[in-house]
Amino acid sequence: MEFWLKKQAEINGDGIFLDDGNVRYNFYDTYQYASKLAFVLSKLNRNRIGLYIDNTIKSALLINACWVAGIEIALLNTRLTKREMQDQMASVEIDTIITINDLKIDGFHIAKFESLEAEIAEQYFETTFSLENIASIMFTSGTTGPQKAVPQTFSNHYASALGCKESLGFNGQTKWLSVLPIYHISGLSVLLRGLIEGFTVRLEKKFDTIYMLKIIKDEHPTHVSLVPQTLKWLMEGGLTEPYQIEKILLGGAKLSSSLIEQALSYNLPIYNSFGMTETCSQFLTASPDMLKDRFDTVGKPSGNIAVKIKNPNDQGHGELLIKGDNVMKGYLYPKHISNTFDEEGYFKTGDIAEINHEGYVMVYDRRKDLIISGGENIYPYQIETIAKQYPGIEDALCIGMKDDEWGEVPMLYYVSNYEVSNEDLMRHFENNVAKFKVPKQFNHVKSLPYTSTGKLQRNRFKK
Repeated sequence: MEFWLKKQAEINGDGIFLDDGNVRYNFYDTYQYASKLAFVLSKLNRNRIGLYIDNTIKSALLINACWVAGIEIALLNTRLTKREMQDQMASVEIDTIITINDLKIDGFHIAKFESLEAEIAEQYFETTFSLENIASIMFTSGTTGPQKAVPQTFSNHYASALGCKESLGFNGQTKWLSVLPIYHISGLSVLLRGLIEGFTVRLEKKFDTIYMLKIIKDEHPTHVSLVPQTLKWLMEGGLTEPYQIEKILLGGAKLSSSLIEQALSYNLPIYNSFGMTETCSQFLTASPDMLKDRFDTVGKPSGNIAVKIKNPNDQGHGELLIKGDNVMKGYLYPKHISNTFDEEGYFKTGDIAEINHEGYVMVYDRRKDLIISGGENIYPYQIETIAKQYPGIEDALCIGMKDDEWGEVPMLYYVSNYEVSNEDLMRHFENNVAKFKVPKQFNHVKSLPYTSTGKLQRNRFKK
């Protein structure tokens, strides 16, 4: 089987693959460049390399060159500390890191992209391609222990792309605008979908509301990947109609009912999604019609995915399990982790969810974030949603704090322009939730911590 880039170069050579608003690479030129750079990379004599990259065409070219050369890539989150990077690379036995931008880190051979690029001549290199080879290695958040190294095969990525195509829809004429970091699965998946399907990936290095609106209005992307907060900023900045956008794919954080209502009132084609590093991005997708029915749903699985709830309680809530070719086979590190899959081969997501009679999946919280107070389950997301319904509260975060009487009780952090009195907040919650769910402590803060893909870092406050 030929590598996807080679196949696209043969059948769709003039089609634009990579576009940053100034420079464009078609599939043929991308393949030619990647094959020449692959020759340079092959001389490093490494089958696994770390990449310190950004959202640029250079990064996309480097990734493809590694794949053409048969090199597994471990993607570094540029927001990590040097110690975290060192630990991650050491855990998967990497001693060489290729950098797009400057990086000083002890204990590794650092190869600068510009230096490697300067060695390109007319020699080409291409290894044998197999779907079962590891394409990429990413690391989970590590909130409950050491960070886990997730090996993602080309087969995993391919199954993910097929599922996304079925649930969301795209084709060879698609132009997908993405500002999500390529070093995260959500960003890398856009690149892979374009590579497999043969469409244009419009890369943008960082999010800027005004410039993103200009791209949407002037360059006519058909698909856009966002997190809820960036969609909110775009709507506040003037995204009050879809222009040429056919699909807005949202992920990384839960959607509020107010955000959904506002987006749908502007006829914005929003699709909520849910996925993990271990599942090679989304495996659940909610269409606008689904979101009209239930704002809290993350939709249904694609046809090549099976999901079920493990040990549901009387409300139908239990751990969400998934099975499909998009799911990794097991962690690279730590080795010999048990209890990752059930006896039928379903991956245990660690998320508390419900599947209703229509097949809609509602994901409530990570099992580790669940607050158990006096034997009652409290979902932080529900408390945060109620908090944001109070006038003036822009954001909220709920965690459990130890309590001698109840084991745990909820505590709330909230962001607003002014400090709300505890009495007013107590009344607001007492009118909306059961008494045991009312936070026992309220804390006014200036901001809340998020990851680069828009996930609320609840663990930062737990510490």
